[in-house]
Amino acid sequence: MRPIKSMHEFEQLRSKGEGFIYNDFSGKRADGKYYNILHIASCRWLYRSNLNVPKYFFSNFDEATTWLRENRGEEGIGWN
Repeated sequence: MRPIKSMHEFEQLRSKGEGFIYNDFSGKRADGKYYNILHIASCRWLYRSNLNVPKYFFSNFDEATTWLRENRGEEGIGWN
């Protein structure tokens, strides 16, 4: 897991299309857990995103789900 720190980095990860990007609304809003979504890096919805919400990059699905379960809870409860 690594935080995405700049729009340039975010755009590079999206255009490369490998790995996964997680939008982390935790702590931003009371219903944030409903918007905590793990996307494949090539997901078209990410083109609408910006860095107003923290984002994290994972190189593979197992890395992402392990971190998310440990830090956000089970899928469907703390993230989608």
